[in-house]
Amino acid sequence: MAKWLVVGLSGVTNGGKTTMANKLLNELPKGTRIIKQDDYFYPDDDPHHIPCPGGIQHNNYDVISSMDMNKMIQDVKAVIHSSPTSSALTDTLTLGRESELSDTCKKCPMPLPILLLDGFLLYADPQLLEMCDLRYFFTLTRDECWERRQHRIYNPEDPPGYFEKCVWPTYEEHLKYVRENVSNVIYLEGYGNHFPGVWNQVLSAAGLSDAMNEKKGNFQSRGYCVCDHSEKKV
Repeated sequence: MAKWLVVGLSGVTNGGKTTMANKLLNELPKGTRIIKQDDYFYPDDDPHHIPCPGGIQHNNYDVISSMDMNKMIQDVKAVIHSSPTSSALTDTLTLGRESELSDTCKKCPMPLPILLLDGFLLYADPQLLEMCDLRYFFTLTRDECWERRQHRIYNPEDPPGYFEKCVWPTYEEHLKYVRENVSNVIYLEGYGNHFPGVWNQVLSAAGLSDAMNEKKGNFQSRGYCVCDHSEKKV
């Protein structure tokens, strides 16, 4: 069973997590998987929901109890306990070369398949936190977060006071918890272009850096294994 590289992308709402996750998914080799915490909210009428504080007539969707975390963890474990198809690993390593790796080859420098986790409260769950090999946390100022949220459409819509009573306090609590209790976190301000740095870190951790350089047209510089070990460097 192949080990998976699990990349956590968490932090402030509207901070760039999903944009980063989707761009990584589009650029990384096929076989890369993504799981989004937002897909696990309970239905609006589910009894797991709690009301907003301050008398706001609305569910508080910014607490971890509003999501079915058992199901999310089950889905994450199903991925990381699975074996990617041999064709996916072959495409990852050879990046378009016609030859294919043998399923029984023991010498090939196999890269790790990648699972991306996207969610605003990823690190609030101890099991998810433990599974993340790379941990990113996006931050924003209150004013910038508020401004960006005004341009997003939510279903159900945010009622007046929801940002002040639920969204921002939850983010501040989670940020404080992460800073005090979670190690090896890479903090990214939700401004500018962080993709090149994250991209290189993910490639390096997955063992893909050299292979992606080959994709850019430098195949002759290194001898990547395609199961003919007589003249190849591995």
